[in-house]
Order: sequence, then structure tokens, then C-alpha cells
Amino acid sequence: MAPSGFYGWKLIAVFWVIVFINLAFAAYGSPVMNAGMAQALHLSRTAAGLPYEVYTVMSAVPAVLVAVLIRSIGVRWTVVLGSALITAGAVAMATLVSSTAGAVVAFGCLVGLGVCAGGPLGVQPGVVVWFVRRRALALAIVYAAGGVGGLVAARVLNATITAAHGNWRMGWWLLAALSAFAAVIAALFIRERPADLGQAPDGIAEAAEGTQFVQAGDRGSAGAAARPSFITSEEWTFVEVLTSARFWVMSLALCGASAGYTLFLSQGVLHLKDIGHSSREAAIAVSVTTGSTLLGKVVLGLLGDRFDPRYIWVATAISFGVGLILVVDPRTMLSIYAFSVCVGFGFGGGLICLMSVLGNYYGPKVFPAAAGVAAALNTILSAVIAWIGGVVYDELGIYAPTFYSLAGWCFLSALVLLLVRPPVRRPAGAPAVA
Repeated sequence: MAPSGFYGWKLIAVFWVIVFINLAFAAYGSPVMNAGMAQALHLSRTAAGLPYEVYTVMSAVPAVLVAVLIRSIGVRWTVVLGSALITAGAVAMATLVSSTAGAVVAFGCLVGLGVCAGGPLGVQPGVVVWFVRRRALALAIVYAAGGVGGLVAARVLNATITAAHGNWRMGWWLLAALSAFAAVIAALFIRERPADLGQAPDGIAEAAEGTQFVQAGDRGSAGAAARPSFITSEEWTFVEVLTSARFWVMSLALCGASAGYTLFLSQGVLHLKDIGHSSREAAIAVSVTTGSTLLGKVVLGLLGDRFDPRYIWVATAISFGVGLILVVDPRTMLSIYAFSVCVGFGFGGGLICLMSVLGNYYGPKVFPAAAGVAAALNTILSAVIAWIGGVVYDELGIYAPTFYSLAGWCFLSALVLLLVRPPVRRPAGAPAVA
């Protein structure tokens, strides 16, 4: 018997908890444990940072592999596998690791790959399948878990380590327990598609021709809402997506914000100290920036189902560009708050807008692979550009050229996104049209 009520919103709650645990505690909480490990093992700064750098790459670059897993074993077991990998990596960190090499394998590789499969990239294909008309709102809610978790994870793990008299391994035990819990709820509550429960996307049944949605059991309702023109009813293939110029344009459009965000998180504290700010003021900047990512998700959740999220993306790209200009020389706390909010809103909104647009334009079937390629591209370019930013600083003693260049990338992206139109799928065998 089908459960009463639309299961999709219950599934969103499950996804939210999973992302809250698997992404936030690994990404934003692990620096607390790694700092304790570096001090206890007397690691150099280069050695201490290497595991997190490997983690950053592994948490996104294998996204295409995750897409293959989802097609083979489904969202549920992909997320279970990802959660199990995080648990295994955390247990290894808590018991076996005593060197940088061990941390690279356990945290960088195991936990990183686990987050890739058991975090946002693993659950968002489920969101796209379960929601069409309310897709932007559903994605925004799930992605908000990372922002909320970022405000909580470091404090909880730091309190755990403090209660254990500075034993950094206890933080990893807590992460292992939480990820094991995420695996259990994923196995118990994730459902692959609405049809498995006798339901339809959004809890509404689609009328003939795929142009109208009506409430299940009320197909004659005059209040049926039409599918928005920016949400395709066609199912693109992966090859068609890869040969779509608009796909690459949209993927590259986020790279300015993605690289700027990576550069700020990796070297922003040092930059602020260089111009005279204290450690406390620099920490406030990081906290406000990560917390402000929620603002972009709120805006998308409120407006992304009424208007094409591409237009919201334009606003976030402009915001990020402004933030990068302001971050070059912020002399007052007001200017710190200003650039932090602009950068946080710009990146948090831009990332979720990219995912919403890909799902809307290309359909749920190919979405996992398309999102995986976009995520991998952004991660690789972001890491390279952040490294270039460090090289520029070593040569010139300033970050301004890199920040200004990335700001220009963001403004150009906003213009391109404003002008580009949703892609149109060519019938099989039809000639290409310039």
C-alpha cells in the first residue's frame, strides 16, 4: 500500500540529515581534528595541509564515477556506500593513522570519496527525480544542510576533543558514529523514484502530453499548474549534453566564483593578517562568509520555481565579483562584513543555481553525470587557480591581480548567463544548426 501523503518531502528531510552529517562534519569539522593531529605529530604546515588538499579533490573529481554507481545500484546504495567509506576513513584516523601518508589515505582518499558519494552529489539526483515543479526549493533545502552544519560541526568537534583532554582522535570517533547513522537512515528511508510508491513527482500526476500537472486524484482540477518553459520534458543523453556548448558555458560560468571561494578559504586569513587584521577578525570573516552561503539558497528556494534559476545565478555572479573587489583591501569591520556577505551569497547561490539549471535543462536521467562533470571541472580549475594565486603572491607580494581577474571572470559570466538561452535538443539524425 502506498504511504499517505507525498513521500518526497520526507525524503528531503532524510537527505538534509545525511548532508548535514556527511558533508559538514567532514569538510568544516575535520580542520579541528587535523590541527590537533598536526600539533601532536609535530607536522610541518605543508604536511599538515596535504590531507585536506587531497580530500578537496577526492570529494568532487570522482563525481562521474558516482554517477555510474547511481545508474548501477541507485541513489540509496550509493549514499550507503559513501557513508560507509566515511565511517571507515574516520575509524582509521581514530586508530591507525600516525603520519601524513596515513592521513592522506584515510582522510584524503577514503573520507573524500565517501563525501563525494554520500554527500550532495550523491543525494541530489534523488531530489531531481522526486521534484520537478518544486525542484529549486527542494535542492535549496538540501544544500542548506551544509551551511547549517558548517556553523555547528567545528564547535561540536572542538568540544568533544576538549572534553577528551585534547585527544584529537575522539573527534574522528564521533564522525564515524554519525556517518554510520547516516548509512542506516539512507538504507531505511531513501526511495529511488515516486513510481515505487505509486506517486508522481511533486506529489502530483502529470496529464497527457506532459504539459499539465494536477493533484493526484484530482485530474480535472482547474488549478493545474503548467510545467514552466525552463524545465524540459525531454531526456537528454550524456553524449548530447557533452556536445552541448551551453553545458560547457554554464559549467565554466561558475569557475570564477568556485576558484575565488577556494582561494579565500585557503589563503584569505593570511591575506587579512597581511593588511593588519587580527586572527579574531579574520575568523569572523570566514564565519560570516560560510554562513552567508545560506542566503543564496534561501533566494533560490523562494524564487527558483517561479523564475528560471539562471537569472538568480546572474545576481549571485555579480555579488561574488563585487565581493572579490572588496576583499582586496578591507580596512574596517564594515568592509569585512560587506565582502563576506557578497562572497558567501555569491558562491552559495551560484553552486545551487548551476545544479538547478542542469536538472531543468537536461532532465533527471542524465543529471547525475552532467552534475558530476561540472563539479569535477570546477574543482580541478579551482585548485589550479588557487595555487596560481599563491604563486602570484610569492612573486609580487599581493593577491590583488588574482582577485581582480576572478572578479572579471564573474562579471563576464553574469553577462553570458543573461544572454544564453535554454538548450534545445535536436531530433535524432537532424543536422546541426549553427
